[in-house]
Amino acid sequence: MQENHKGFIQSIQFLRGFAALAVVLCHYGSSLVGYKNLSKVLNYGQYGVHVFFFVSGYVICLALIKNNYHPKYFFNFLLKRSIRIDPAYLTTIILTLLSFWLFTAIPSFKGNSIPFIPAQFLAHVFYIVPFTNFGFYNHVFWTLCVEFQFYILIGSLYFLNTNLYYRICFLMLFSVTPFIPFANSGYLVTTYSPIFAIGIATMHYHLTKEKKYLIPIVFSAVSIFLNFNIGILLLIVGVAIFVSFIKKISKIFDFLGTISYSLYIIHPLVLIYLLGIYKKLSIPKNLELLTLTSQLLIAIICAYIFYILIEKPSITLSKKIAYKNK
Repeated sequence: MQENHKGFIQSIQFLRGFAALAVVLCHYGSSLVGYKNLSKVLNYGQYGVHVFFFVSGYVICLALIKNNYHPKYFFNFLLKRSIRIDPAYLTTIILTLLSFWLFTAIPSFKGNSIPFIPAQFLAHVFYIVPFTNFGFYNHVFWTLCVEFQFYILIGSLYFLNTNLYYRICFLMLFSVTPFIPFANSGYLVTTYSPIFAIGIATMHYHLTKEKKYLIPIVFSAVSIFLNFNIGILLLIVGVAIFVSFIKKISKIFDFLGTISYSLYIIHPLVLIYLLGIYKKLSIPKNLELLTLTSQLLIAIICAYIFYILIEKPSITLSKKIAYKNK
């Protein structure tokens, strides 16, 4: 990796923190009754998910290139990714199931229970919920299914050949898969392929300065416009430009980038508890903004604790898994 590529990683770290914060504010701000216009603005935070997909395309392929990856090490790659993301994911699933089991024991609880169904649990463990009739324990889990589909596709096919034209053709073909009418496509990597593809192509351009990588970037941008909307296109293009020119970030967003996965995956469960507590406290409606701020801070604190206890050890262990067999 070129030495100056470290600056791009700093901007990627910012995007992680920004995307996680945007998604949290989207979910937490939806309950604002007295600030409907603000709630509508915060609702755009849902597109932070698309930023995450761009980031994954960029950093996953960069890591594989740095480690001279070849598909013959595919299972090493999957094991490495599994150790990295599964502990936090499985812990959140267990906490969610235990929480709703406890909630049903409370007479005043009026929400829906989540029964433990072994097949549904296994569908979550193996990221195949979109291919079943089961629902998600927590809706944010759908993005992890898309991510895992991306890992399988990239780990098995993209590195079969390191030829420039093979990669360009692959990215162009990949970016048109949204036009294929798959069932349940909203939970499939094919729907978001042009976003992943722009992330990959942008990384290659930064790494090699090869202008031919601008072809799949433009090609994917057209696909995004045709399959999504102008807003998402401008967001992703803006993200690509941001990564290209911003090399330093604040310590706040560096911190948020570090805990972004923990914050993303745990914040819905934290909100469920907070809504119950705040309801018992009967907080006045005119303190909604203060309530939102406190909810956000508590979610960040919980995510940091979750990162230290669960995610950080899994990152350390994941780094010990080599792509090559020794």
